[in-house]
Amino acid sequence: MDYQAVDPSYFDDADHTEAKEAATEFVNALRRVRVNFGGIGIDQPCATCEHDEHRIALGWISLEEARRMTATVNAAMDELDRYRAAGRVPRTH
Repeated sequence: MDYQAVDPSYFDDADHTEAKEAATEFVNALRRVRVNFGGIGIDQPCATCEHDEHRIALGWISLEEARRMTATVNAAMDELDRYRAAGRVPRTH
């Protein structure tokens, strides 16, 4: 058997790479409205259950964190609504 060296890409998994890209976009979108989930991760596909694809796991947040995130998102949306009402931002729907 011929020996051929591998590099880190040997362990690349296209599905996992796609999951990382989607998770990255998701986290960045949340951070744009000042929401940060510290426990976000990517779950592997489950061989013994119904979910057969990678999943983004948000982790657990406390009630206080949920309240704070809710207030942050609502404040961002209120500001966007004010801009829209002033005619500065086009409506998308």
